[in-house]
Amino acid sequence: MKKKLNFGTLAIMGVVVFSACGSDSDLFDPEKVAAKKEAQYASAFVQKYGEIAVDQDWGFGAIKAMTRAVDANANQWGSYVDVPAPVSENEKQNVIEWFKTHKSPESISVNWSDFFIQQVYKGEDIYTSNSGSSVKGSEKMNKLCVGLNDEHANNFNNGDCSNTNVNNQYNDKIMFMINSSTERFGYLGSEDGKMHYNNYTIQYIEGAYYVGFDFEATGQNPNQQVAADGYYSDWIVKISPAVYTNAYRIIAEDLGDSDDFDFNDVVFDVATDGEATIITLQAAGGTLPLYIEVGSDSREVHELFGVSNTTMVNTGAGATKAPVMYRVNGTGIVNIKVEGQNAEVYKLKADIGKAPQKICVETRYKWTAERQDINDKYPGFADWVADPTANWY
Repeated sequence: MKKKLNFGTLAIMGVVVFSACGSDSDLFDPEKVAAKKEAQYASAFVQKYGEIAVDQDWGFGAIKAMTRAVDANANQWGSYVDVPAPVSENEKQNVIEWFKTHKSPESISVNWSDFFIQQVYKGEDIYTSNSGSSVKGSEKMNKLCVGLNDEHANNFNNGDCSNTNVNNQYNDKIMFMINSSTERFGYLGSEDGKMHYNNYTIQYIEGAYYVGFDFEATGQNPNQQVAADGYYSDWIVKISPAVYTNAYRIIAEDLGDSDDFDFNDVVFDVATDGEATIITLQAAGGTLPLYIEVGSDSREVHELFGVSNTTMVNTGAGATKAPVMYRVNGTGIVNIKVEGQNAEVYKLKADIGKAPQKICVETRYKWTAERQDINDKYPGFADWVADPTANWY
């Protein structure tokens, strides 16, 4: 896709000259440019996939059933969110080995509002304080805190986690954080009485995310001074983004090209809990500025991923990033706004019986790789275009 062009005025010897003859004048009328682009897109879509069923609603007719409200305060997690399976012994050993053999690894960025924390490992390493006394690091790490507001992850203390009552049964060392943050992690050191925010790292290991902590004490008394060793295996927890059972997934084209139907220019999930809309951004295969809008809340997807507009994310081309999850107060229509190549701005549509610029699918849908035609990955797609009752993924 082409980069966005900025059209300025051309001044020569004090005279401002505008070129506006024939059809080229459309370039200076954003509304005409948008309409022309949409017409080209629609024509190419029908030519490629055939005539569209008059009642084809592109999956959006099912949204009301998919976005039923949930009671997020009932502690009945399994009724509205997929609860992660307990950490297996094999997973645990692999993760411990990774953290014990990688010194001072660079932490990755993770940004989630709703997530699970699971206990993986309480470390056994013994440290020597400046006074010569021995200290087991994990025994001196209390009150696991998350986010900039130091929210305590209940039951996580003393380098461990007690069992949690979920759905009237005790679940294996797990806690669900709602409307929280993974922006930072910390622990309260009982050796020096201080909060420690610089002694953790987030790592992606074999398809999951883990937070490892390195014990340190920085008290004024020599007995309260213990140097970190660079290995983040004194306390290890697993973090997993919430997957709401009432969520749906949006896949879309930004209309940058009329021959590119991979529907991965943006991929994101939408859920509600009755009071807020929860957005989970999964991928951004487009290279135009693209915004997810919920009411007055508008966020550019590349900025959410922390990359430039021209960088693709999680489509097999460009960057690989953790999904981004955030909450917006209130519920309502979720729109997608695009800033086009020629200064036009338009919202993506999914009109019944017309070529879709966005499609609604279930969260189990696996999006395409960059430049992979959707009908190549899912050969039943063209059948679904003509018949909304067809199963295609």
